[in-house]
Amino acid sequence: MSNLTQEIRPDAHKVIIKKPDNLGLVRTWSYSALKTFEQCAYRIYLQKVRNIKEPTNPAAQRGSDIHQQAEDYVKGELAEFPDTLSKFKSEFEELRELFIDGKVELEGEWGYNADWEPCAWLEPATWVRIKLDALVHQDDTSVRVIDYKTGKRWGNEVAHGQQALLYAIGTFLRYPLAEFAQTELWYLDKTETFRKTYTRDEALMFMPGWNNRGVKMTTAEDFTPNPSKHNCRWCSYGKGEEPVCHHGIY
Repeated sequence: MSNLTQEIRPDAHKVIIKKPDNLGLVRTWSYSALKTFEQCAYRIYLQKVRNIKEPTNPAAQRGSDIHQQAEDYVKGELAEFPDTLSKFKSEFEELRELFIDGKVELEGEWGYNADWEPCAWLEPATWVRIKLDALVHQDDTSVRVIDYKTGKRWGNEVAHGQQALLYAIGTFLRYPLAEFAQTELWYLDKTETFRKTYTRDEALMFMPGWNNRGVKMTTAEDFTPNPSKHNCRWCSYGKGEEPVCHHGIY
């Protein structure tokens, strides 16, 4: 397995991206932060600028717990197989064997600068952050990009597919020899898996679009609230005895 990251993208001549001229109040982005920004910029302002932490809701905490159990099992730190992963028992057992063989990365924390060059998760130049659940190196040119989902699939297909595509892009930029990536979404509460395969050229064709969305977020000066029943449903800033946001619709 090759763990080398590239110094120069071999496809750099094919991808034209516009770097942010001047970063704004929010200097980095990730898939989840970008999704939130595009739904309601004010929520990101409260999170990232005013640094007001949202309390973890039960569903999110459950998801975090299950992700931790999955990581611990694959790494061999759990002797017993967790019941929460029972619908994907054979898949996790395979991951565990591949991890022993040195072919699996878990909970990768990948940073990229504004040129989309790999860098550390936390450093001044970091502009994009990608955190994926599991990466399987099948060989030097083929990888599997796996993301665990504890929520429902129905109604989230487009968003989850976009997230997987961004992870594929990040993988190709990090591993210069990779030419094929199969993205896999494992819906752990169901017996459902969604797979899509990308070549390097197919995935990187979408990179300018992601870049432009990231530039918009990290150069934003306007964080106008965008209240709606959908956007406010899972936002805690307008709830509680002393709400921070007074624009919510519930």
